[in-house]
Amino acid sequence: FVVPDADVMDAERALLTDELSMTWRYSVGNVYEELSYVEALDVAQVMAGYGYFDVARQILRFTLRRLPVRYTNWRAGERLVAGAQYYRLSGDRHYVAEETPGLRAVVDGLGRVLDTNGTGLLPRERYSSDVADQVLSLQGQTLVWEGLVQMGQVWAETGRPELAVRCRSVAATLAGGLRRAVHASERRLADGSLFVPASLLDGGQPFGHLTASRDGSYWSLVTPFALASGFFAPHGAEATGLMRYLLLHGARLLGLVRAGAYRLAGSDPSVSGTDQVYGTNVSRFLADNDQPDQLVLSLYGTLAAALTPRTFVTGEAASVTPLGGALYRTMYLPPNNDGDAAFLETLRLMLVHETRGTDGLPRALELAFATPRPWLRPGKSIVVRNAPTSFGAVSYSIARVGNDVRIEVSLPSSPALASTRLRLRLPSGERVARVELAGHRMPVDARTATIDLSGRSGALELTATVSPA
Repeated sequence: FVVPDADVMDAERALLTDELSMTWRYSVGNVYEELSYVEALDVAQVMAGYGYFDVARQILRFTLRRLPVRYTNWRAGERLVAGAQYYRLSGDRHYVAEETPGLRAVVDGLGRVLDTNGTGLLPRERYSSDVADQVLSLQGQTLVWEGLVQMGQVWAETGRPELAVRCRSVAATLAGGLRRAVHASERRLADGSLFVPASLLDGGQPFGHLTASRDGSYWSLVTPFALASGFFAPHGAEATGLMRYLLLHGARLLGLVRAGAYRLAGSDPSVSGTDQVYGTNVSRFLADNDQPDQLVLSLYGTLAAALTPRTFVTGEAASVTPLGGALYRTMYLPPNNDGDAAFLETLRLMLVHETRGTDGLPRALELAFATPRPWLRPGKSIVVRNAPTSFGAVSYSIARVGNDVRIEVSLPSSPALASTRLRLRLPSGERVARVELAGHRMPVDARTATIDLSGRSGALELTATVSPA
């Protein structure tokens, strides 16, 4: 990914180097130099998205070996999701064969529990590594549902129809139980937002302001896993309400995930913090719901307030203001691999995003849907080379020359690709007057400057003409 901002490019290189060094380790040189299970699997997915399949595969192998001794439903779901994502992006059938016995055991275990308990829900488990409460976990259950859907499709495509059918059956049972539990637990607020507790069916009430309490802060950290799962259909009433809750109740600051800075400030309730480690899944939720300005805010908020200037180091958390008379704000246990992943995933989603159908499976590509508007000023260009997607590698370039925008696109021919769209986010005060492909005028959405390339594949060359709005 090549973009016309030197700081973003420097950060991309530095953070990829960090990830290549840390791989599955949550950090290095401190007490966090260990496996943090779901966070490492987020890193595996991000590295696969950048084409580093060897790193993703190493994390997957290590985590699958560790799953039986560190088992939770949440971890099992994340492992299914990450394994399926790796296959979709890499097409590595050999690795699917290698890991199938281990993942089949996971699916069989999940199925046995759901077949016998009659509730359609998986049993209670620990809220998180830091919180010992036993809960019906929103994030754990939704990730298992997503993992079953995704891995079922992988097995269907790789000649394992019995496993695919079993995945779909278990996923359908869980989806029914989850839907009932979410409806019984959710609360619609007067401001139009929707709150769903991380602990289902326990009477959890909405937080007025999330960082005012430890419970609210942890909701802000764990719930994005559920939001990014696709269980709450993008653009649907629930997703819209949940997005509104994030924006109105203190879940974000400068595009970063908000949380109480308890590890940094102890019991001082006046101190607040950010925890962009968990921004990876927030960005996925934002992209799924076509929130380009929020994604831009997250990218530059991470660059400005979650990464050290020019050296691009991130910790698990950071204080919003200096603590105890210190000259600078404080960071908790840097470097952090999932903090790095949050920036890298946000950048990728701005440039290449896959949408899912009602079945939860990838269906379409959105290209350049959330680029910052200054990136398409005259003389600027954006380049994507061989980006892995579920449909095959994608390349494109968008170059602004005066009032012309020259676009070159190379699209895969996968039959699973239902639609492809490319967006030109021009500077304020400009609009796309016309778009041509091989001398023929192309339709373009006047409001969003989005060009529909559905049904096309291979190399395409387009020209867009820019005029004042």
